[in-house]
Amino acid sequence: MLQEVHVETYGSLSKREKVEYILEQMRLTLAKKDYVRSAIVAGKISRKHLQEDNMEEYKVKFFTLMAELHRHEKDAFLLAKDYHSIYLTPSIQKDDEKWKDALQSTVVYLALSPYSSEQQDMMNRIREDSNLEKLPSFFMTIKIFLKKEIIRYPMANQAEMEAIPALSEGGPDLAQFWHESFQRRIIQHNIRIASLYYRRIHGARLSQLLGLEPERLEREISSMVSDGSVYAKIDRPKDIVRFSEPKSPESVLSDWSSDIDKLLHMVETTTHLINKEKMQK
Repeated sequence: MLQEVHVETYGSLSKREKVEYILEQMRLTLAKKDYVRSAIVAGKISRKHLQEDNMEEYKVKFFTLMAELHRHEKDAFLLAKDYHSIYLTPSIQKDDEKWKDALQSTVVYLALSPYSSEQQDMMNRIREDSNLEKLPSFFMTIKIFLKKEIIRYPMANQAEMEAIPALSEGGPDLAQFWHESFQRRIIQHNIRIASLYYRRIHGARLSQLLGLEPERLEREISSMVSDGSVYAKIDRPKDIVRFSEPKSPESVLSDWSSDIDKLLHMVETTTHLINKEKMQK
């Protein structure tokens, strides 16, 4: 009965009362493991209203419930955004223990998120946060994932990363999933970095560089090609991985035209400088 009440349509209730009731509906649906209905109910709460000064308590409760929903969906990036929203709440900022837990969870779930421009942008913004420097291991994790360098697995501070309370919520099966995801994100990061520096490379050499079995390397490259995060072709008989994407005739012609323009500009500049020097003499 409580779930069926459309409280958002009641004009006699205040904004706070409506939000409080909808949050209770979210809690009930999550307790029943009705995640589809929970997501629908969550959409009734305006994020804009939660940013108001007198709504801090409800904001923290809302994003805590959203974290439970996204944990079920195993969506690491949305979890990172949930914990970051909790971290940015003024009342949380005043409590050292709470903001540290929220920021640590944000960093770890960002590291567990698939690579995207939005994920990289969020990492760069968090790296500029002065509070992150008070958490050396987590600050180092952000720096490592933003560098264009190969990451060795396991990382020096990985045990500390996986020990945060947020990763243990959801049971041992989910904790094992996050552990496996950590290794996979590091492997994907390394393959992406290799594709920046190599046009083509022997599979055996790439396996050696990344510390992977050839079968695991091929499986991860195939997965990344399927989701469009990297371009690659594998020549199995010759054991060669090609990362350079073939250019169309139009692209080749455009590059040639651009190179010619640059060359002519350099010749013109050089001629001008030579004439200027002769006139000075």
